[in-house]
Amino acid sequence: MQKILLTMMALALTIATQAAKIDSTQFVAFYNYSIQTQDEEGQDVTDSVRLALLVGTRATYCTTVLSYNKDGRASQEMQNVFLMHHQNVLTDLEKSEVIAVEPIYPHRYETHDPLTEIDWALTDDTLTISGLPCHRATGKLYGKQWTAWYTEEMPSSAGPWKLRGLPGLIVKAEDSEGIHCFELYGTKNEVRGIGTIDHSEYQQLSRKKLMEFKKKTLGNPRYAKEPTYYVAEEPDDLGEINVNGTIYYVANHMFVLQKSHVYKPLELE
Repeated sequence: MQKILLTMMALALTIATQAAKIDSTQFVAFYNYSIQTQDEEGQDVTDSVRLALLVGTRATYCTTVLSYNKDGRASQEMQNVFLMHHQNVLTDLEKSEVIAVEPIYPHRYETHDPLTEIDWALTDDTLTISGLPCHRATGKLYGKQWTAWYTEEMPSSAGPWKLRGLPGLIVKAEDSEGIHCFELYGTKNEVRGIGTIDHSEYQQLSRKKLMEFKKKTLGNPRYAKEPTYYVAEEPDDLGEINVNGTIYYVANHMFVLQKSHVYKPLELE
């Protein structure tokens, strides 16, 4: 039962890759995504989750490795998805549209936004990362300044999350504050469908509206110690599971965090 529940939560985090197919992958790139933050007592902690970037010619889709593998056994990593407020991101290049799906208890949210082109400044700086020769570029996206390293050995403009638009695959990207970091750890030649599914039952709103909601709710000082402080009523289906001696609270196929970490937004504007 525990494995089934965790697997269902893993599947619930995905947009979908088979329904309404719009593209097929050329390859899949795998990243470690980490956030430097603090716990409810103010102590420094690092949260991390593995991401899979499905790369096509007309679309890309960034999700967790757990959802990519349809594997819900890694419960701590699943919890980190909710701690880190990870978004599944579909970038439809033909429509110049970005669709993001994110669970924030007690709802799931979906945003549709025009594709934002990053005005990258390319440099002559080089570095070898994971055996790949890389070049450095800097750019600003949604109020954050980024340094990215890309490799022309993989001729794709793709990157993790909503970062993209360089003359090669993004191998590493870090914000100027050293809080958020994406780093490639592997690639795989694989053909998979990339597509969307109807999420009309999700809360539909703009990216800016979701950003404002998160800033107001998750950015509240109460959030780390009481991550459900803003929820009016306790859910009827609240339950708990014991995984390797750790108790997790769940409802509506979501983790219900009892304690969280300080919210560190990826988007400031």
